[in-house]
Amino acid sequence: MEPERFVIETGAERITSRANPKTVLYAGLADRKKREEAGLFLAEGVKLTRDALAAAFPMRAVLLAEGALEKSPEAVRVARDARARGIPLILFADAAFEKISTEKAPQGIIAVLMLPEKQGGADLERWAEGRRLLMLDEIRDPGNLGTILRSAEALGADGVILSGCADPWQPKAVRAAMGTLFRLPIWIAEDGAACVRRLKSAGRRVLAAALGENGLTLGDFEPLPGDVPVIGNEGHGISPDVLAEADACLRIPMTGGAESLNASAAAACILWEYYRELRHFRR
Repeated sequence: MEPERFVIETGAERITSRANPKTVLYAGLADRKKREEAGLFLAEGVKLTRDALAAAFPMRAVLLAEGALEKSPEAVRVARDARARGIPLILFADAAFEKISTEKAPQGIIAVLMLPEKQGGADLERWAEGRRLLMLDEIRDPGNLGTILRSAEALGADGVILSGCADPWQPKAVRAAMGTLFRLPIWIAEDGAACVRRLKSAGRRVLAAALGENGLTLGDFEPLPGDVPVIGNEGHGISPDVLAEADACLRIPMTGGAESLNASAAAACILWEYYRELRHFRR
């Protein structure tokens, strides 16, 4: 389909210049400061755009590359669906679209989404009530963060607390989370140790995935619905102040010479054990 015809049929805006203010704005969203200033982030590709639409996640616009008109019928269908829902559609010349995309092989469609209101502060206890939680402490790699969030949703977590972690709205994290960010509530803790104390005062048992005294071994203790497992940094583990506040350490039994698992593998093991043991507690 010719771009002119597509614009007439859909009412899309058309942008051809890499210097256009909207091209510059959306390209800048790869930077955290600019994301926060604009209140926007990007989700690239057919699946993520479709998932954001399905979740009714607040969407500013859908961006479509002119090349997708011939090469990606599925991207065009998703873009038309978004337009039918009243979401602005912008058709970009391929060179301008490539300036915005952070993908090595762009699929020709990007959703521009609104950053959710930051959850953090005085209402932790109310937010946490009734939720099965996972806490992540200083997970700095956005790919690992997104992978863990995806596992958390798949294995029954109702919310995730982030303390000192990478930005979950960074493109690599959004990509790795595979749509989970549109559905899984996230709480940003400004002070991890204080957050643990508050969880404990609300009757939660906080278990730090680490070696130490007063330890529990995964598979050899009774998981409780109110437990909050904590997964630490990829290199140095859980920060000392958070570890000191935890009720106990949680060890994953292993064989062979490996001393530890990486953060995403450890999270998956712990989440699976809780899911297996607590399925009958689901609301």
